[in-house]
Amino acid sequence: MKLILLKQAKKAFTLIEIITVLFVVSLGLVGVLSLIIQNIQAQSLNKNSLMATQLAQEGIELVRKTRDTNWRKLPPNRWKEGLTGPSLSFYMDYTDSVPHPLVAPIHMPLYLDGDGFYKHSPISIDSSDPSIFSRLITIRSSGSMLQVISDVSWQDRDKTYFYSVTTYLYGWF
Repeated sequence: MKLILLKQAKKAFTLIEIITVLFVVSLGLVGVLSLIIQNIQAQSLNKNSLMATQLAQEGIELVRKTRDTNWRKLPPNRWKEGLTGPSLSFYMDYTDSVPHPLVAPIHMPLYLDGDGFYKHSPISIDSSDPSIFSRLITIRSSGSMLQVISDVSWQDRDKTYFYSVTTYLYGWF
């Protein structure tokens, strides 16, 4: 009879075995959750980096648009009009025909309007939301060449990120 009772008593799990299994399972869950959190953070950084890339490229294209417009409308020797001056730092939106000079080289914040476009100034308090991005366009003139640098910066989780694009525009005449 004692032998039967001993065999029946060994079939159940002990408290130490249950705690060990719970510990191993919880370690696995913590690992999976930390992986999910890192994936979400990387996705946010990738999204913002892609947006900064596009905003920086837009800054270059806006200056190129001004140069091309000058070629069509002005004499050939005036292709830099509106692109040079006492200031090296500018800001420009898709609605502007020439860049606006800045007194100090500061990054101008961008606002998201109701149509999903980025602008440097809010149209109205109700229709524009501030974004995390800011852009600065720097133009340096040297003879028949312009060096155009479009810098975009943004804040994410108490870190500041930068993206910069540089191109050279020439006066072909």
